[in-house]
Amino acid sequence: MKYRFVISILISGLLLVSCMENHDPLGPDTRSIILSKNIDSITVRLDYGHQIIINNYALLKFEGVESDSRCPIDAICIWPGNGEVKILLTSERQKQNFTLNTFLEPHKFSFDDFTVELKSLNPSRRADQQIKPNEYSIDLMIKPASNSSSASLPVKLIEGSNADQIKRDMLNVNSLTLTRDDLKLNVSYSGGCKEHVIELYAFKEIQKSNLAQVTLLLSHNANSDMCEAYLSKTVSFNLSNLKNHLKFTYNISDKVLLIIHDPSGRPLRDPVIEYSF
Repeated sequence: MKYRFVISILISGLLLVSCMENHDPLGPDTRSIILSKNIDSITVRLDYGHQIIINNYALLKFEGVESDSRCPIDAICIWPGNGEVKILLTSERQKQNFTLNTFLEPHKFSFDDFTVELKSLNPSRRADQQIKPNEYSIDLMIKPASNSSSASLPVKLIEGSNADQIKRDMLNVNSLTLTRDDLKLNVSYSGGCKEHVIELYAFKEIQKSNLAQVTLLLSHNANSDMCEAYLSKTVSFNLSNLKNHLKFTYNISDKVLLIIHDPSGRPLRDPVIEYSF
């Protein structure tokens, strides 16, 4: 009886541990991201058999490669070839298998308010190597199906001595354009689990030269986002506040040079823009 009692306790303990381990909804092959409609796009990499949960309700799983006729990178081919990958979508409204292609159509599919596009199949093929099924990974771009731009945010004017207001999280600026009073920047950063705040500050002081120069600094607050998806978005800033300040404080009513810096304080690759008004 004593031995039966001990065995019974051990079995009960093992069952309890098993239940506790299976209670965690996210295993090592599953990641989770939160997307908002003002994100231009997010690129994620999924290894074979891995999956990602979007906004706590939609699951995308990379189920494998159907075929791979891509031209090896160490060969010369008449056409680039094509790779077919299988993706399973499971959401509250549907469960469906999709086949996406690297060269042929379709490259993408849509569900709810999002579009999923295959950007690459990894690794590249080589003529003398065979890729095993579990060695494949894919890069998927996920973006809002209707990619509308958000309203412009006003530039914030500060004293140069108050630059400690700038949030210094890493931010890559891919491109920028200035149209009248609107400065539009396409930026990228790592994240995906928390809301990121991107702002533009301008120093009230100017550097006087043949054309007056104004220092602008980007601020990026990642809110301690520990996720590693690579997101891109377009942010737009209205410079009317700066224009009015230059007119009334310095009597400048034609144009200035804008010197733009990233959150680290480094000038952008092409930091100087002529702002005419």
